[in-house]
Amino acid sequence: MGKAEAVIERRECGPNGLVISHLGLGGAALGRAEEPSGVGISDEEGAQTLAAAYSIGVHHVDTSPAYGQSERRIGIALRRNRFEGLTLSTKVGTHPERRFSYAGADVRWSLENSLAVLGTDYVDIALIHDPPDIEPVLASGDGFDALKALRAEGLCRNVGLGVHSHHFHRRAIEAGAVDVILTYGDFNIVRRSGASLMRYARQHGVGVLLGSPMMHGLLAAGTSPESVVNTRPVLFTWYDRADIARAQEWWEWCREREVSMRHLNMCFVMSSDLPDCVLTGAQTSSEVATNVREATSGVDESILREAMDRIAIQDEEDEKRE
Repeated sequence: MGKAEAVIERRECGPNGLVISHLGLGGAALGRAEEPSGVGISDEEGAQTLAAAYSIGVHHVDTSPAYGQSERRIGIALRRNRFEGLTLSTKVGTHPERRFSYAGADVRWSLENSLAVLGTDYVDIALIHDPPDIEPVLASGDGFDALKALRAEGLCRNVGLGVHSHHFHRRAIEAGAVDVILTYGDFNIVRRSGASLMRYARQHGVGVLLGSPMMHGLLAAGTSPESVVNTRPVLFTWYDRADIARAQEWWEWCREREVSMRHLNMCFVMSSDLPDCVLTGAQTSSEVATNVREATSGVDESILREAMDRIAIQDEEDEKRE
């Protein structure tokens, strides 16, 4: 057991006895195809990344059939290694062959297909993934009902929802449809709109996974957010100009104090009691090691106090605008 493993706590997540590591591995980056340009990774690198993450205490991995080769590469690692205590989540509804279909038969097909690719008999969490409309997944016999039937059969142990819309999450929680939610990109030093949703989930006994704490890489690029968004306009899918402006302000604030913005952000996110598991992406073993180091080591206490004061002021200003 490595030193980092001892300091990544495990938390109860949801109503069914699931215990999960507070830091998890987001599997989207594991699925990127290897390209001549150097972007992406090989099957072997993907499998080794999961093994490296597990060896230093990251004992949850989240994936989806929508994430390229992610499930297949995780399956390679699972067949090769005995990962005692590893928990796994995957998703239904966004498989490329049956995209945005939440009919009962397609939900079953998707989960059974994922289990075959992963080489496992069950997953700890099966999430309805990115529905464009919440009504079809709440319909009798489809969506959540179909997942609950699969849970009763033992193919998954918890049912959940992974989507950007807080309204959809609240509807699912109110309907008693979910054991776990996965929200993303909405709780970090720039944006904290996810805090009220996570509190709401906790009040109803629902577990919380937090994805994209680095705002889809915006806070982790090592360069100014304004320059990042110029080369990755896809970020406007999730974030607006005000988010980018605030991220730029934090970038300049961190530069003045000679502190890494990504490290400061990870310290803030990991210090919160709201998410049961924080999912961070990584392609390589070295990226995993960086994530764990930043999640388990602090920044200068005076800088952290100043940052927390700044966050409190921003939250007050945001509440007044609302």
